[in-house]
Amino acid sequence: MGVKRSQIQNLIIYIGDVFGITIGYFLMSHIRFYPDIYGVWAQDNRVIYRWLVAIFVLTIVYLVIDPNQNFFKRKFWKEFWANFKTNLITAALMATVAYLIDDARDYSRFIYLTTMIFSFWWMQISHMIYRWYILKYRPYNSITRKMLIVTTSDRMDEVVRSIIKEKTWNLWVTGIIITDKDLTGQQVMDIPIVANRNTMLQYAIREVVDEVFILIPEEPDEQIQKLVQQFEEMGITVDLNINLYELDVESGSKYLNRIGKYPTITFAQREIPLHMIVLKRLMDILGGIVGLLITAVVTIVLGPMIKLESPGPLFFSQKRVGRNGRIFKIYKFRSMYADAEERKKELMEQNEMDGLMFKMTDDPRITKIGKFIRKTSLDELPQFWNVLKGDMSLVGTRPPTVDEFEQYEGYHKRRLSMTPGLTGVWQVSGRSDITDFEEIVSMDVEYIKNWSLKRDIEIILKTVQVVLHSDGAR
Repeated sequence: MGVKRSQIQNLIIYIGDVFGITIGYFLMSHIRFYPDIYGVWAQDNRVIYRWLVAIFVLTIVYLVIDPNQNFFKRKFWKEFWANFKTNLITAALMATVAYLIDDARDYSRFIYLTTMIFSFWWMQISHMIYRWYILKYRPYNSITRKMLIVTTSDRMDEVVRSIIKEKTWNLWVTGIIITDKDLTGQQVMDIPIVANRNTMLQYAIREVVDEVFILIPEEPDEQIQKLVQQFEEMGITVDLNINLYELDVESGSKYLNRIGKYPTITFAQREIPLHMIVLKRLMDILGGIVGLLITAVVTIVLGPMIKLESPGPLFFSQKRVGRNGRIFKIYKFRSMYADAEERKKELMEQNEMDGLMFKMTDDPRITKIGKFIRKTSLDELPQFWNVLKGDMSLVGTRPPTVDEFEQYEGYHKRRLSMTPGLTGVWQVSGRSDITDFEEIVSMDVEYIKNWSLKRDIEIILKTVQVVLHSDGAR
């Protein structure tokens, strides 16, 4: 699942610029009318009205001239000119609006001019800081796309240099795969060569890979097609040089793109509109806050009971695998004895799941209070902290353990192509009655392909019903 990168970039910078013009306007109003500012605001609604006009005009300017083109490649003077042009057009439109609504005579020229000067310097300074911060911390940002480059030894220097020079704000090249030689262990511009033709798929399964850029000029089309299909099965977005657009690869979305200086065709499961991503995250934040308040109340009751029955920590944490292979710590109320992880190996022969998950009826590692909190799903409540942090979503796919993930085949990884969830299709489909891991993978992939906010809400409501009736829980 992806979202158009320019949409996120423009939205963030736009919000910052709105914040700047707002600070400038009210600061200059305070200076102009002090000490009578409270009286002015209370008696004259036009103070707020004119601010809204300024925000509206700036929004129109953004929509019409798109001032953030090549934002992350701009040097000082290009940035200076772009911000000057934006504020000049905004000022001219604001003056036009004031004239048309017959407000120009009463408009304070001091506020008008100083607000635009403040806005200009705010943009100049904040854009420079924002650009520096994003580019510097790209490797550590959770929304940065981790990209592999697949190319040949004679093109690797050119390709890597071009992509890095482009300074794409949410892209970081984590490794290079060379298909015609085994150069594993070497580096190109401090980026490691991590695999060759024989080992690249195994590397992509085990490591964090969001996107793959492929430039192999001499490769036969059928080989390229097979390679794209294999990455697609993992849920990885594939960018391919443009002369191979007609490849018959089954993909949810196929569109023109650019990586560095190279025109590409991008194969992705689907492209999600920005507003849908924002709404899903807002729903997660709201749900996370409400869930943590409930968790705090439940902790007061459950905490002493858990500690009295079995010495050890109140909360259980475990490394899990999230979106495209990212590792994070999941939190639960402890429902097992403290040595449960060590005893798991002894019980593997009694695993009731067909595949890579572990589940066992009457697991001897579970405490008495643990059976109750599992049956009622109370043990999952601390994961609202994971939801609030962004490691998880309210609805998604089950995050596997590290040892489960290490046994994945390529197509299994596709279920990790979106943020894992506190609940999901599997949880509301009688999870204890489903013993085939391949069936779970199929359900998860179908959910990802047909994702919608409406379906998430339906799953949440069904989850509440399942929890209240303790359906499918052991």
